Formats: sequence, C-alpha cells, structure tokens
Amino acid sequence: MKKVLKIIGRILLILLMLLLIFTLVTFIRHRIKTKQEIALLTEKGYVNPVSVGDHCLNVAKFGNENGDHTIVALAGLGANDYSVTERKMTAAIEKENTVVFIDRAGSGLSDDTNHEMTLEFIVEDYRKALRSAGIEAPYILMPHSIGGAYANYWSSKYPDEIEAVVFVDGTQLCENVFDDEPESTVGFSDKALVFLAKLGFSRYALRQYYYLLPDTYSEEEQRLCDALELMSCEKIANASESSLLAENGRKGWESIVTNDIPKLYICASWGYQTTEEFREYLEWMHALKVKNHRSTSDPAAVSDEKIQEQLDLLSQFREETLYPYAEKMGNCKVVLLGGDHAIYVQKPDECSSVICDFLAGV
Repeated sequence: MKKVLKIIGRILLILLMLLLIFTLVTFIRHRIKTKQEIALLTEKGYVNPVSVGDHCLNVAKFGNENGDHTIVALAGLGANDYSVTERKMTAAIEKENTVVFIDRAGSGLSDDTNHEMTLEFIVEDYRKALRSAGIEAPYILMPHSIGGAYANYWSSKYPDEIEAVVFVDGTQLCENVFDDEPESTVGFSDKALVFLAKLGFSRYALRQYYYLLPDTYSEEEQRLCDALELMSCEKIANASESSLLAENGRKGWESIVTNDIPKLYICASWGYQTTEEFREYLEWMHALKVKNHRSTSDPAAVSDEKIQEQLDLLSQFREETLYPYAEKMGNCKVVLLGGDHAIYVQKPDECSSVICDFLAGV
C-alpha cells in the first residue's frame, strides 16, 4: 500500500509540475502577444489613456480635427471592440467631424476599477475623460445598446454639454426594462475568470465567446478586435456593469427630462417592416454562424407566415415601448432600419447615410 501511495504521490507531483510549466508558458506567451497587440493598436491610433482620478480611460480620437461636430461614441455592454468595429460606419462621418471613442473602465484599453459601475459613475467618468483629453463640449452622443441609458442621463443632467444624440439601436427604455434579468453580484467566479484571463487562458477560449467578424473586416481589424476583447477579460468592472444592468436601465429611464435636444433613434432589432428585410437578416446571420462553425438552420426553411408573426410582434413592441420612449425624450426622430442589434456591423453604409442626413440638420 505504501508503495502504491508513493507512486500516486509522484504522479501527482509530476502532473502539478507539468501544470505549472504549462501555466508559465501560457502567461509568457500571453504577455508577449499582448505587447505586440498594444504596439499595433498604438500604431493605428487607438491608444490614448487619460487620467480620471484613480484610474485611466482610453480616449481614441479620429476624423477631422476641426470638423463640424464632436461625436462621442458610447459602446454597448460587452462591445469592447467598438472603436474598431464601428469605424466601418463612421468612416464617412469622420470626413467632416471629430469622432471620439471612450472605453469605459474595464473595457478594452481602459484601466480596471473597484468602483461599482453605476450609471452615475460611468457618465462622470466619461465627462472627466473628455476634459482630461482636452475635448471640449458641446458633444453629439452616439450610443449603442445600453449606452443609450448613459446618454439619456448625460443629456438630461447636463443638457448644455449635448448638441444632439444619435441612438444606434439603443436599449428601448421603459419603466420595467430588464425586469426579467436575474439579480446578480460580482462574485468569486467572476474574480476567478479575471485571474485566469490575466494568466493568458482566455486566449484558448476566445472563440467560445467572441465571433469572427464578417468578411467585410480585414485580418488586421480582426486582430485588433481580438486584442481588445482579451484585454477586457482581465478586468472586473465589466462584471460589475453586467450586475447593474437592470438598475442602470431603470435609472436611465427615470432620469429622462423631456427636452428639445435633437435626437435620432436608428431602430434595428425592432425595425423590420418587410419579409424581405427579415430574410436578409436571417441570411446574414446564417453566413456569420457558418463562418464561426456554429449550429444554424436554413433561412429558407422559415415560412413567410412565421416571419409575419414576428413582424406583427415587433410592430407591437414599437407602439408600446419605443415610440413612448422617443416621446418622453422629446424631439426624437425614429428611423426604422431592420437588422442585427449590431447594425453598424451589418449595415454600416446605410447607418452612416442616415446619420449624415441627420447631422446636416443639426
């Protein structure tokens, strides 16, 4: 028995040593690759950390330095590669305007923070970052998804700073927004995942969480996006923001002060009006899933009747939630452009055209 235990002990020791060696190799490889990726991001103009007190936020500025407007893009939850992916849409906008991308704490190139990622904290961080970067108001806010809640709070509390707001399929706020989301807190599992990410293990699981981009993006752009996603895995603030999603959405709704600031709401995920438009999305998503080796069904197998049911439901959502939301904000034009929630990825040119038309009237 002693001999057997001794053999088992040696095997366990060998396995532990192998695990430690594998972890060390993974960490070193991760650090080397991260350094290379930051160098590439710096070369492409994406790296510009500015102090907001006890941490730094990354503020990347592109476009016309003396442009007509200063547009501040606010990413949605988990859209850590927003500054790269959205530039397909902002390319035309940048010709006549300055476009600024701010990574929230915990996202992309920004530092992590132990502060709770409340709506108020996030907006004040944004404002501090812009001042620290020397970017003066007024701004045109351009939020995506939950970024719309932050824009609502910002434009309602500091209306003199905001020239206009462009919602790119912003979260459709209402009294009970996200009520069906389970309550959560930042726990041990979140911290454990961050620790493993810092060791470099997130690189092995990257494609489990983040899709390859459509073929309209280059290999270099894919590399930049992957780098931003991997950096975000190493920070706990994203978990804090996720845990406060319902609270921030509710506060965003409650904070709205009806005003005359010009607003454009591009409605994508609730914006389908025709069968053809919905089928276009199904085919686009099918191609993306095939590229990422994910299970998918034949879009042609979806009947017109089933699509019509979905169109009727979306029309109901617009009438009951979206239009009242736009009315409460005031002076808000709604444009229906049916497509993926990340409409700036699926239809960048169409989005850009709508936004440029709007800007011409601001």
